[in-house]
Amino acid sequence: MTQHPSRQSYDVNAQPSVASAIFLGTVGVISFIVQPGIVQGLVTNLHLSDAQANDVVGIEMMGVALATILVAAVGERIDWRRLTAIALLLGTLGDLASAALLHGPGFVPARFLAGLGHGAIISLSFTFVGLTTRPDRNIAFYLVSLLSYGAAGLWALPEILNRFGFEPVFVFFAIVTGVGLCLLSHLPRSSDHRLDVSPTARQFGPLVIGVALAGVLAYNMAQGIAWANLALIGSAAQLSDQTVANDLFLSQVVAVAGALLSVWLAGLDRRGVMIAIGIVGGGLFIALLIGAPSATLFLISVCGFNFLWNFVLPFILGAVGDLDLRGRVMSPAIAMQMIGLGLGPIVSGRLLGQGGFMTVELACVGFFALSLALLAGPVIAHRRRLAVAS
Repeated sequence: MTQHPSRQSYDVNAQPSVASAIFLGTVGVISFIVQPGIVQGLVTNLHLSDAQANDVVGIEMMGVALATILVAAVGERIDWRRLTAIALLLGTLGDLASAALLHGPGFVPARFLAGLGHGAIISLSFTFVGLTTRPDRNIAFYLVSLLSYGAAGLWALPEILNRFGFEPVFVFFAIVTGVGLCLLSHLPRSSDHRLDVSPTARQFGPLVIGVALAGVLAYNMAQGIAWANLALIGSAAQLSDQTVANDLFLSQVVAVAGALLSVWLAGLDRRGVMIAIGIVGGGLFIALLIGAPSATLFLISVCGFNFLWNFVLPFILGAVGDLDLRGRVMSPAIAMQMIGLGLGPIVSGRLLGQGGFMTVELACVGFFALSLALLAGPVIAHRRRLAVAS
């Protein structure tokens, strides 16, 4: 059978292809990865309440979530390069509108529009990485890229906001997003570009896949609750804005180590153990923040939380992606991830009250526990299927 010319000339595993997918993945989360600093800035610079700030980023993340759902629903009916171009243009427009409408009623809709564009970019970039023969490793490299940016961004953001306000931040987001248009020729057009199936992939039915996707949703609900509120928790513990920013910067540096460790361990037959360690440990570090944490305990908690988040995420997504032979589960998995990250701040905004952050922290720990319970079944079933095949 004659192969389509575009498939002959394009290699999803080539370095330019993988690098382009990783860059676009970083563009997709360009706002989310510095979200604690954004939330803190909305409170300190724009004088919003804690709940209002959570709602702003929550609405943006719901735009992200909606876009990932739409991308999953569209599937391959639209050429992926064309879809990426549309997403990049929407994200750029939303970020520019955010800078222009910062102090007016159009600001929140502008962030929702930016969320739509960036959410589609996130979904597509993860899908591109999921087509490669080593998705665990490539997702980990992607995390190293975004965490390096996130560390610098969280450290510099308070000073930038104090000196210049939010406008140049959103303009920067727009410029970097626009650069992504130069990489379209290095992207796949459809899943037909997957030349080799992951050696650990097996085909499972909709029930197992559905439970696994629910686990991804619960895990990211926990992450969304925690990530949106870490800076506010530090401020409530009477830490200065720059101290909190420095701690979050260090947590991003430590998180790079977590992602690199997952690179080193990728391919080992211990996915279930890694997932359990990452989820249980993340819940424990958030539990340490209950009450009034000291400066040292806050630093330890945010660093441990961020290390384990970025250590375990490649294993979770790799495990879910291996439940289908054609790589089609990655797109709905990213949709569940973004829905969880979007709902997290909105849920926490409803839970915030006079009692401080205890209810929020307990809810976060609860979602961690639920995610572990949901993911355990599919991971064990996959391991048994591999054992039978061997």
